[in-house]
Amino acid sequence: MRVLFMGTPDFSVQFLRKIMEIDEIVAVVTRVDRPSRRGHRLEYGEVKKFALEKKFTLFQPEGINDTNFVESAKELNLDLIVVVAFGKILPPEVLSIPKKGCVNIHFSLLPKYRGPAPVQWALLNGDSYSGVSSIFMKEEVDEGEIILQRKVPIDYEDNYLSLLEKLCEVGVNLLEETLDLIREGKASPYPQDDSGASYAPFLKKSDGHIVWNDSSHRILNRIRALNPWPGTYVKVNSGKKVKILEAKIAPVPLEANKRGLPKPGEIVEIRKGEGFVIACSEGGLLVTRVQLESKSIQGAYDYVHGARLKVGDIWGKQ
Repeated sequence: MRVLFMGTPDFSVQFLRKIMEIDEIVAVVTRVDRPSRRGHRLEYGEVKKFALEKKFTLFQPEGINDTNFVESAKELNLDLIVVVAFGKILPPEVLSIPKKGCVNIHFSLLPKYRGPAPVQWALLNGDSYSGVSSIFMKEEVDEGEIILQRKVPIDYEDNYLSLLEKLCEVGVNLLEETLDLIREGKASPYPQDDSGASYAPFLKKSDGHIVWNDSSHRILNRIRALNPWPGTYVKVNSGKKVKILEAKIAPVPLEANKRGLPKPGEIVEIRKGEGFVIACSEGGLLVTRVQLESKSIQGAYDYVHGARLKVGDIWGKQ
């Protein structure tokens, strides 16, 4: 089949590689180049780098409705468009171009977590499993008919990056199965059950502000879900942010309870070589790795001594 691929994040390259193995890549569409962090030069994404390396026809339209792009795509005699985390809604004019339709690989068991951040919301909500869906796209976001789905368990130690890696591994195989079915005319798509639909919107930097007046499990889920972006953090007395990169559930020591019920955010234990335990509204959290604003990542035990924090101190402004 003649396939046009649309993808933006670096991880989508592995899906592009898989399509190359079994079908013909006619063109690749990815985001426009962005300024680097220092702003001195434009930064290429991995999708563009790969497309240039393989000498694919490359499109980087400012908008997916761009007339030049749409007209060029119509001339490619496409069988299929495959979309993996492209980040833009395809208009009807684009959806109607390929003969066999447009396929999206989505990292949830649709209709749950429609939208741009399904992996993060599965972790944020403490789900025990996630999954991957392949669908025939329609104009409404993530509401197309389901071709295939695969369930993926979420381990307690999983964070955003580890879960994404597992979903990609399953998703690449799911894409291959999906393309085989479409090529052979054996795909049997079925409609989603809208009664079970939920939405997973983008998360904002402010969503990463840790408030200790919550259970340790809910706070840990936020840390797992929001790192590396937008990141979870506390605001300290200096006015700066300290990112919490790693933590785990820990009991509040009996000694702390003997002193009186600990306040949320109170340091109740410092563990040599490990970090420090913070009291939450329910349970405690052992913080093990942090990063002070504009500084290098460090172990939480080194941080707590450098900041001259001690048991009984409140860490972070609410």
